Amino acid sequence: MTVTNPSSGLPLAGIRVLDFTHAAAGPYAAMFLADLGAEVIKVEKPGRGDGARYMGAPMLGPLESDYFVAINRGKRDVTLDLRSAEGQEAARRLAANCDIVLQNFRPGVMDRLGLGFDSLKERRPGLIYGSISAFGTEGPWSGRPANDIILQSVSGLMGVTGEVGGGPVRMGTPVSDYSAGLFCLVGVLAALHARDEHPEGQHIKISMIDASVALLANYIPVVAGKGERIPRLGRGHAQIVPYQAFECSDGNFVMVGAFTNGFWRSLCAAVGRDEWIEDERFATNAARVEHRELLIPQIAEIMLTRTRDEWQDALDAADVPNSPVLELHETLELDQVKVNRTVQWVGEGESAVPTVRNPVRSPEWPEIEPLSPPRLGEHSVEVLREVGGMSDAEIDELLAAGVTDTPLARAAGD
Repeated sequence: MTVTNPSSGLPLAGIRVLDFTHAAAGPYAAMFLADLGAEVIKVEKPGRGDGARYMGAPMLGPLESDYFVAINRGKRDVTLDLRSAEGQEAARRLAANCDIVLQNFRPGVMDRLGLGFDSLKERRPGLIYGSISAFGTEGPWSGRPANDIILQSVSGLMGVTGEVGGGPVRMGTPVSDYSAGLFCLVGVLAALHARDEHPEGQHIKISMIDASVALLANYIPVVAGKGERIPRLGRGHAQIVPYQAFECSDGNFVMVGAFTNGFWRSLCAAVGRDEWIEDERFATNAARVEHRELLIPQIAEIMLTRTRDEWQDALDAADVPNSPVLELHETLELDQVKVNRTVQWVGEGESAVPTVRNPVRSPEWPEIEPLSPPRLGEHSVEVLREVGGMSDAEIDELLAAGVTDTPLARAAGD
């Protein structure tokens, strides 16, 4: 299969992905496939596009929100009306020349459109088909509508997050969406590695509830095995003490992560409490967890005697894991973040936007400038011609019928 991909030298160069995903979970997975060298073709609804284009605030234009541009770099974009027979057939022609298909519609939607795994693998033997759903394809909740905040709430993530004695709190980032996307990425890459053994194709299925509960792995043994409940502990941790943020004299917070007995002894020395080392109530982590209500207030009182910078110096000198508690804008100013080039600007001139750089890197991989987040239908004509094998006359028919469109065609229609 010949793929028009400039990302030669990257591990997925030569792999083509048809991306039917929308919102966050699926596009997040597809973006990282593009970062790794795959040619990713995003399919959207003519005139409207991915709903994420309207989440957040406009960034590059009315159809390019900050939310959308954050998770859709590196892709080419084609619009197809999948409700029409012509759009469905065009999508099948595209899929016939792709290695991977991704989708995150409700279970059954793609099958009804004739774009499910069983249909597409007939045209593309060896196809890897990645599906993300909210709750899975079976069971009483399989057809329910859902999004990140619903999954955070029902999975237990919100249940373990919040202040002592307070209500549950949503995490400040869409972890249920992103974790589902990353698990999908893992599954697709595993299937790609094993595709020679699966000439019939492979269907990778990820549910957001499974992905979300997987993030609570450390709590499962005691909850499922012993029937225990995990309390909300604010800045603390249910299983490790001390492992939390403490307020300092200047009103800033320092995070202390004394997660081993060795670090605990170092912390005792740093705060001037060597006697705690021999105290049986604090000698082990299990003992410290048991006596949390006695120990934590004493540490908190000590931490209020110095500024955050002073405590960081003292804890660094004692080799105790610690850090300042920063807001995101402060994090982006850290020298370490700048050295790592964690933020990557995509595009040129006024169209350049900052996005988070793929954390997966290798010195053996070339540095490739990714495609800017696409305008709706930006590559419709070239994708249908190059990948779908359509003639100009066929494409003109789809344009005239509104089955596909381009930014230029929409502008002319205005």
